[in-house]
Amino acid sequence: MSYSYPAEKFSSARQALTVPHPDGEHEALGRAFLECRLGLHRMNRAKLPDDIRTGIHQLECFMDTTGFVDADGEGAWVHMLRRRSADDRAEVARLIDMLAQWFASQEP
Repeated sequence: MSYSYPAEKFSSARQALTVPHPDGEHEALGRAFLECRLGLHRMNRAKLPDDIRTGIHQLECFMDTTGFVDADGEGAWVHMLRRRSADDRAEVARLIDMLAQWFASQEP
């Protein structure tokens, strides 16, 4: 299975977190989440190693916006991320970095 698309998207997500966003960390994380969502779209996870599936699950738990209302139009992820702790945001960055490295390592 080719992981070139997820590798590209997770690389973009990681880059979104390393380059300062003009509207702040929450916007950068929201952009990273979008890249991750695209990278994971329609991926068959059955063949992934357990630790990678676990990392994806943990990331998706952080990305879950159930119960968050985007009343002001800033985006549900950004709204939700404003309520997350600095430790949570650091864990999201760690997960994105770990997954970006793994997907990149799968490409020739």
